[in-house]
Amino acid sequence: MTRGDGNLGRDITLKLESLVPNTISIQSKIQITGEVVAPDTIPNARNFAAGSLNLKDQREFHSRAQTLKFVAYDIQGDFVDYERLSDAMDHLSREGFDVITYFDATGYPTDGEVFRIDNYGAFYRAGYTAHHPRGAFALKEQKDGVTTELLDVEWQVGKSGVVSPVAILRPVEVGDALVSRATLHNIEYIRSLNLEIGCQVEVIRSGEIIPRIVRRVDIEKNSS
Repeated sequence: MTRGDGNLGRDITLKLESLVPNTISIQSKIQITGEVVAPDTIPNARNFAAGSLNLKDQREFHSRAQTLKFVAYDIQGDFVDYERLSDAMDHLSREGFDVITYFDATGYPTDGEVFRIDNYGAFYRAGYTAHHPRGAFALKEQKDGVTTELLDVEWQVGKSGVVSPVAILRPVEVGDALVSRATLHNIEYIRSLNLEIGCQVEVIRSGEIIPRIVRRVDIEKNSS
């Protein structure tokens, strides 16, 4: 299953069969958590990987499968009696999985590193916030942004009914994608950046995926 919206995901069992070992020695009911990745030689590699998993045509997915890899980063279930995450990854590696502790990410798009408590007991005792475990954190690299013009702001209604602003930008290449829209979160975010129609803004792609305006450029130039 994909993680979906956190409550309901998509069943991708038939697709994952071509990315993981056909058989494993573990007999108990378990869940292996991981991520499907594509090399950065493919334009917009992260969207390519996610889009491949959403394909309805199984034959088309299999035509892409040779460029994809499933990388495991955790395991849960009845069988789990490992003292450390590194022990669990060693076991999955011996079962034939690509695992996060050994996977060479060279040539794959990354935006930082994740640090996690290795000992499972200490990890679970650290607890959770409303959004993430306290025993792990991501150290992400802030990539240089690209400057473009803010042409307009549109308001859209999300699936939850929340109305949020979206920036309409003069199209610009950011990384390997053409960006013409970016989230503005809420009105306070717009005010905090002092954005106006026609101003120059710096745009990045958070996590190499989501376009986001990080600052107004021309204010800083005029004040220097």
